[in-house]
Amino acid sequence: MSKKIIAGNWKQNGTLKSSISLTKKVLQAVKKKKYTHEIIIIPPSIFLLPIKDLIHKSQIKLGAQNVSAFNDGAYTGEISGSMLKDSGVDYCLVGHSERRHIIKEDESDFSSKVSRLIDNDIKVIYCFGETLNDYKNKKTKLIIKRQLKKLFFNNKNSLKKHPSKLILAYEPVWAIGTGLIPSPEELVSTFKYIKNTVNKFDKKYASIQILYGGSVTPDNASSLMDTEHIDGLLIGGASLIAKKFIDICSTI
Repeated sequence: MSKKIIAGNWKQNGTLKSSISLTKKVLQAVKKKKYTHEIIIIPPSIFLLPIKDLIHKSQIKLGAQNVSAFNDGAYTGEISGSMLKDSGVDYCLVGHSERRHIIKEDESDFSSKVSRLIDNDIKVIYCFGETLNDYKNKKTKLIIKRQLKKLFFNNKNSLKKHPSKLILAYEPVWAIGTGLIPSPEELVSTFKYIKNTVNKFDKKYASIQILYGGSVTPDNASSLMDTEHIDGLLIGGASLIAKKFIDICSTI
């Protein structure tokens, strides 16, 4: 059985000093408690190397927030998959709602990024989910199917060869940073739908893990992890506060 996953996405936050301090606090707790699940911290790219040095030989894994859609070359400001691999990155986010709705990236961009990461043996945490307008108009499952279909169709060959390189992260856009989360009934229905949809694409995908992201806190983490088909959590704001992140890690 695969390990449960707790991933903290720091987004565009922190200084080098505060990021090192946060990492040290999490590292101290992990060494003390010896968690049996996978713990991933995802700092801004400029802090990846110093944080990698801190967590070296610990059970904490390193994730990146973004990757270039291109291989190495004349793409000023971009960070390639091979660069992330060389920096010791284990995981990378793709398709986060902020990349979709603020940066305006599309499925073509995401498909290229997934390909670059798999080529470099980096696991993909692929984010997807509906907006508030979609949710109010009862289009959640329609949007999910559309986004997943594009992911698996555009990356069919690489994903069939390496299904273990993909982790899915359902993050309803309306729940991110709002304090709102779907009801328990909605979560059960949605995650069951995600699982069934992926399995219909190909039986090889049956073992792909699915995370939940969106206003995760120490207060709701335990109930979220008890929900059928939820294999872990993708945490935003709460991962920037050491005690909250550690408390969430301790709920499993």
